[in-house]
Amino acid sequence: MSMRVAVTGLNAAQTELSTIANNIANASTTGFKMARTEFADLVPSDASGRTAGSGVRVTGVVQQMKQGGLEYTGN
Repeated sequence: MSMRVAVTGLNAAQTELSTIANNIANASTTGFKMARTEFADLVPSDASGRTAGSGVRVTGVVQQMKQGGLEYTGN
């Protein structure tokens, strides 16, 4: 079980690193919207009512829809 928990963390970290790399690679392109990775904890409860963590999962990669800076084009 603990190996499975570690693998879920590694997979989630890989997704986050991919999102960050995409943000860096496209930061200077016109109309680019930054993305953010969102995570959720996997917490099942057993019959005794106790909870034990069983990893993490990526719930989504969400684009940040904030307005960027305005740029005068002369047109």
